[in-house]
Amino acid sequence: MQTVVEIPQRKESGRHSHPGVEVGYIVRGDALMEFDDGPAQRLRTGDPFFIPSGMIHNARNVGTVTTMMLSTYVIDETMPLVTTY
Repeated sequence: MQTVVEIPQRKESGRHSHPGVEVGYIVRGDALMEFDDGPAQRLRTGDPFFIPSGMIHNARNVGTVTTMMLSTYVIDETMPLVTTY
């Protein structure tokens, strides 16, 4: 499954996880990807990212424009895409 995620300035996605891996790319903006089990990662326009299956994370817009991310999820289609915490 593939989606475009938009996070407005000074907003965040909220803590969540996915039942499979997420591979993404920052199309526009700046984000701080925060992980429950690891250090945060600063991402800028053009940066790729990888989130392992089940890892709880939060994407926070730390830039001056709406952040846009292209995310591809490799999941079992019978499972819900997102679990929120």
